[in-house]
Amino acid sequence: MSQTTHAQAQPGRLRIPLVLLLCGWALPALADELKDTGAGLEEITVTAQRRTESLQVVPISISAITGDSLDNLGIKRFSEYASMVPNLSVGSGAGSGGAGTGFGVSTTKTITIRGVFGDNTTGVYLDDSPVPPSMDPRLLELDRVEVLRGPQGTLFGAGSMGGTVRYVARDASTDRASGKVEAEGSYVDRGGGGYSVNATLNVPLVADNVALRVSALSAFDPGLFTRTWGGPLDPRSPILPFPPGGAPVGEKKHVGDEQDTGVMASLHLTPEVVPGLTVTPLFIYQKSSSNGYPLADYTANNFAQTRPLDVPEAVGDTWNFESLTVKQELGFGRFIVLGNHFYRDGYDLEDTTDANAVVFWGLPYYVPAPIVDHLYFRDWTGEARFESTFQGPVQFVSGVYWSQEDRFYHQYYNAPGFNVATGGVYGTDLTFLQNTPNADRQRAAYADVTYQATRALEFSAGVRLAHLEHDGTYVASGPLNGGVSSDYAAHSENDKAPRFTGKYQLSADHMVYASAAKGFRIGGTNPYVPPQCGPALASLGITNGNEFKSDSLWSYELGLKSSWMDGRIKTRVAVYDIEWKNTQHTVVLPCEWSIVANVGSTSSRGFELEIDAAPIEHLTVNVSTGYEDAKVTQASQESDTIEGQPLQNTPRWTAATTLQYSIPLGERTGFVMGQYTYTDSRVSYNDSPTGLSLPAYSLVNLRAGFNQGPWQAALFVKNLFNTLGVTGDLLPDGAQLPDRPRLFVTRPRTIGIQIRRDF
Repeated sequence: MSQTTHAQAQPGRLRIPLVLLLCGWALPALADELKDTGAGLEEITVTAQRRTESLQVVPISISAITGDSLDNLGIKRFSEYASMVPNLSVGSGAGSGGAGTGFGVSTTKTITIRGVFGDNTTGVYLDDSPVPPSMDPRLLELDRVEVLRGPQGTLFGAGSMGGTVRYVARDASTDRASGKVEAEGSYVDRGGGGYSVNATLNVPLVADNVALRVSALSAFDPGLFTRTWGGPLDPRSPILPFPPGGAPVGEKKHVGDEQDTGVMASLHLTPEVVPGLTVTPLFIYQKSSSNGYPLADYTANNFAQTRPLDVPEAVGDTWNFESLTVKQELGFGRFIVLGNHFYRDGYDLEDTTDANAVVFWGLPYYVPAPIVDHLYFRDWTGEARFESTFQGPVQFVSGVYWSQEDRFYHQYYNAPGFNVATGGVYGTDLTFLQNTPNADRQRAAYADVTYQATRALEFSAGVRLAHLEHDGTYVASGPLNGGVSSDYAAHSENDKAPRFTGKYQLSADHMVYASAAKGFRIGGTNPYVPPQCGPALASLGITNGNEFKSDSLWSYELGLKSSWMDGRIKTRVAVYDIEWKNTQHTVVLPCEWSIVANVGSTSSRGFELEIDAAPIEHLTVNVSTGYEDAKVTQASQESDTIEGQPLQNTPRWTAATTLQYSIPLGERTGFVMGQYTYTDSRVSYNDSPTGLSLPAYSLVNLRAGFNQGPWQAALFVKNLFNTLGVTGDLLPDGAQLPDRPRLFVTRPRTIGIQIRRDF
């Protein structure tokens, strides 16, 4: 797009959000004509500002859903809820780098909010403790999920440039013994049968003082793909001879299945000897394993993975989380001290047989080439803060934060037969080996002050001051590395994240707010790439092992939150403008290694609109939509981008509508639910610097059942019309075969039954 066209488009783009802001006030007025025959909507409270507040008065664009609503909708994973959240998308990121361009599928999931994409741009918290964004727990007994859009660095740190996702776990209750047992059976098109069984038990151990809550889960999702080897390949694949003597022929069905097991336990202690003291230990363990990559080759409807040789792929992900939170309530506020430990073992085995032969070496025939990856991740976090509850007009939150992340990345790339196929030139079948220990450390102090100027007018200002450090050693060997290398690099910097907010309560039911906030992300160092990458680095003006800069953005937001008809309709609308400088961008070099470089600048402008309504008795309606225009506004030579280029995996439009209707049936209550979600087209640069277009898609889900006393039974259909939408593509760990993307696809039509018993 030329500069002239870009400038001409600006007024129209700005006009749309302003109209939507007015609609957030005017549209619900039509509901005044509806008969007021039902109760109001459920009041949702959040702790987005480190204090308990109603969703409707928080001066942040925020989506939230309670744990009970997640249960009613049959949502088991964050990715299912994500489709209901405007201007949020889940895709695959760049990973760790190395012999190829990524780690694989187990630890590269990324969350993009408002077009702010990439590693460490969205903060993910379990209660008050940060966890890796790629973690998708399906076990948690949740009180609610919160999605905070816009920079949250003041209160949540360097990983929250685009926003923050918070999983808030249910606390153990000292009131009474309770629990539930839930079983689900399902059948997925092309895959077959799956199941999920989970149970929760809450037990008061000491009356009013000590309670234990324990949950356990086992779940299986069948694989959808059939992997064949040794026979005819897909005609779009490069065709080379098989090894001398030929290759065995075979197939494996149901590739990409997933088995999950886990347990969660928490204690709630309120000792009588210390009034106001609450101690909460929490432990979670989850293990996931798969017999292959759940990826379609070339097109979304291709469920056949044709391979030259029998090199099975596999995925494993095991993690445990332990935390301890201590709260002391006082008459003027509360002190909170918490610490947590997170450990993760991610394992990927990727088949790169065809790419190894065609891209790396130009071999005369195929030889097996599996890449084995292990990523060990350990994180220690500590925080201490004070949250005031003063009687006067001034309140504040202040605290100190400390974290230590240690990662060890090990890659083993062995190709049996490589030595013979290359005429013994290299004298080995081990083409590449690397070990990359690296660490990030963060020390920070923050404060946020709120001043109630009048009963209607409130101002707040806060800042986070942080010192960040990164260091790592890159050790590699093998012919693909051009010999042995061992390099150490370090990077450190000081950053700050201010935030300013003003809100005005127009009336008891209508609030308008404006904010300006800064987000930041630490820079770092690139691993040293082998000699064959030298010409590509030179063409981009980059030195081997160079540092990349930190990036930061400013976000400006204007929002309106309103309630109508005695709380039976609630609306939230926000418009924003994000200006992002020195944007970190993953560049895939022609030699198939990847590095991180800084784009000159990018911008993202858009809006969100959410409406919750109970227009008639027994009916609730939730509508959300978002628009974002996110693109490169100034390109740099080393980033390999062009001005006007859309940002990675950012749909212009997202939308969702959910309708739930309850039906009184005497002693029973029936219910029906329908849900529609829409995700606009996106562009991914994992496959090509010019971008791979990911088409728009929409999904329809249905659910119906009844409640009778402690029992609930439900029938459901997910993806009613069997839509095969592309949610993302894999950045391979080996090499990208020309014009052969591997695609993540929406799960085909799934039907099932769920039975739950509460006690």
